[in-house]
Amino acid sequence: MFEPTWRATDIDQVFAARRYGFDQPFAYWGAFNLPGESTQRYVYVRTRVGAIPSSQVIHINDQVQYASNVVNLVVPTFDDARISGGMNGFDVVTASRLFYQYFSDNYDVLAFTPESVSVGSFGAFHMNVQNAVTGLNISTFNQAARYGSAGNLQGVEVYTGAFATRYQDSDHEMAHQWGSDFDWTRIAGISRAGHQPTAHAPLWTGGETLIGAVLFGDRRVATSNGGFTIEQTPPPATYHPIERYSMGVLTPDRVPDFAVFANQDQFDSTNATSPTIGTAVQGDILTVSIADLIKVHGPRTGPTPSTWRRATVLISQNRLASQAEMDYWNFFAQRLADRNGAGRPTYGNFVSFWRATAKAVTLQTAVTPLNNPSLDEQLDTDTPMFGPSDWRGVTFATPVPSRLTVNQTVLVSGHITAPDRADFSRIGLGFWLVNATTPVNFSSTISRSGDFSVPIRFTDSQRGAYQLSVYLFWPGSGSQYPRSSLSTITVE
Repeated sequence: MFEPTWRATDIDQVFAARRYGFDQPFAYWGAFNLPGESTQRYVYVRTRVGAIPSSQVIHINDQVQYASNVVNLVVPTFDDARISGGMNGFDVVTASRLFYQYFSDNYDVLAFTPESVSVGSFGAFHMNVQNAVTGLNISTFNQAARYGSAGNLQGVEVYTGAFATRYQDSDHEMAHQWGSDFDWTRIAGISRAGHQPTAHAPLWTGGETLIGAVLFGDRRVATSNGGFTIEQTPPPATYHPIERYSMGVLTPDRVPDFAVFANQDQFDSTNATSPTIGTAVQGDILTVSIADLIKVHGPRTGPTPSTWRRATVLISQNRLASQAEMDYWNFFAQRLADRNGAGRPTYGNFVSFWRATAKAVTLQTAVTPLNNPSLDEQLDTDTPMFGPSDWRGVTFATPVPSRLTVNQTVLVSGHITAPDRADFSRIGLGFWLVNATTPVNFSSTISRSGDFSVPIRFTDSQRGAYQLSVYLFWPGSGSQYPRSSLSTITVE
């Protein structure tokens, strides 16, 4: 429809203002208004992190290829089906049936992500294909055959942009297999509010929710001086006890009582939000027990997973994905599985599905072909290295580690590549904790030739998950915005 172009300075400004990295390999690019409306749709650009390893790719035919943890299918009708099917009307049936022609029917969920940038009022959604669990306010049914599965497929998901790469989005959508569909109006007498409140968790105490209608997973309610305030969710961000009960991994007797707030729309009546830390939570509370929930919906019965099998499926419209694209999606699909259980919380304190379930359910993402070899690649998703040129304006002498150890000095050297000035005199490396007002700063002078060497050493009290921002200064420059900011760097 249109072919916009941007100047290099525009690109620099976008990446100076947006955080990206291994925990978020994309950046917000901008928004556009729908024709004749004030409604906006957001556009994101995928960002490759330089040290992502190359993956072996097996080409089956002009429609199908795969790597160890991602399948790529060419399905021309996948996005076009929205013309008649509506915003959520992707052609997942055709894509699923094509998948099962070449790959094993042993997955619980197929997670589709279009190569083209699909825009809508959502970043992702989950559709149940079948449900055999009672007590969740979800009817039992089985439509697996429609998608080409003999009965193993539980759900399908569609992720726009690159949301399929992030812990928080995948944890959110996978949890929708079990809800959150409880009728809190009947259980606690409250009026619902927030994002799609009949299918998301209300404002409550007892821990964070990863599928909230009112709060995003990086916020939760804390008790403070006899009242309630908003706090940053500490690491690791896990599912609420009610959500783990829904999955079947927490028995009713282990679900503690909690409170639901009468005023559900005090932050935003139609969206989930991340209110400012310390914001007071207003309104009366209603104490709820698991017995109250069971009284309304009955006890939970049905299968309880110990392993959840997910296939990440990259959908192309006209051609198979390039090697670089397959490397990108394969790395992040395997990262979600946290195969070694050694992944660390992100800058926002989100964790893998296994850790979010309190280590009750493992996630498997390996691709299992029917008539072709499996590819057992063990990628380093635990301690990946940032590329020397991942930060704009500088080139580091060596890759930058994503984990640092306290009380050990690391020398970060490199060369200035920013073209906008010739008199840069000082470089600053600012390590920011989430919601911090000041960073942990390290700096050094820049030589006339543009070289620098910054010693970095963290103390025991400075452990945490950081965003690293690079700042460049010149004589009389004063404070500066970062040239770019990447995350997560874990100090432990």
